[in-house]
Amino acid sequence: MSKRFDSNWTAKVTVPVKRVGASWEFFYGGDVPVKEGTMGELTIDANAITDERFQQRVSQETTVNILPEGTQLLVALNDKTEAALDKKTPWPPIYPQYAPLGVTRFEAVTIGPARLPLKLQKPPAPVVEGGLRLRLKGLGKTELVCSTIFMPTGFKPSTANSPNHAYSLLSTVYETHRTSNTGNAYERFFYQESDGYWYPLDELRKGVQASTERTLISDAWAELENLLGWRPLSSGARGVNEN
Repeated sequence: MSKRFDSNWTAKVTVPVKRVGASWEFFYGGDVPVKEGTMGELTIDANAITDERFQQRVSQETTVNILPEGTQLLVALNDKTEAALDKKTPWPPIYPQYAPLGVTRFEAVTIGPARLPLKLQKPPAPVVEGGLRLRLKGLGKTELVCSTIFMPTGFKPSTANSPNHAYSLLSTVYETHRTSNTGNAYERFFYQESDGYWYPLDELRKGVQASTERTLISDAWAELENLLGWRPLSSGARGVNEN
């Protein structure tokens, strides 16, 4: 969700820490002065993890299909030309909190079929099947993997190799005021939900990450139960014992 509209958003800081005994301390000495129950993320060298099974669990790669071939996407652009600013074209149904700052234009692209590897490329690139996928490594790094993208009708070139490539091509034409034609695909590309509204790809990413996190927690509990040789009683079983 955009920081401009999310009332729960607060500024984040990066704090260097080091392991001392059974605790994490501020890298330059002393405890990290935060409130009890504070949540955060710890970025560490994978080779420093001493438990092999834990390392595998938090670094495993997962690929999830999120949108099929033929899906239309809208690309949010900041076109500052007079023609774009004067044009009274209605916006697609998008909640204000999801609209990138300064957006004045939306262009439609379509997820195309599988992209075949170049015959002369050595080694040959893998065939990317039609559709858009999200590749996760552990709970942190994410990457969009997409087949060919069809650009808007009449646009040259007519296809792009990835969402980032498509955005760069569109930005070069419609965002001529920018010195760099790159952008965040998770925030700039929108897909349509069954309610008719359009949402940024970041919402799909959040959903996949949450699902992966639940699976990770479930696996950790299963391993703990196996180690201790017990399983928590279900609510029904507790009810029988209590009576």
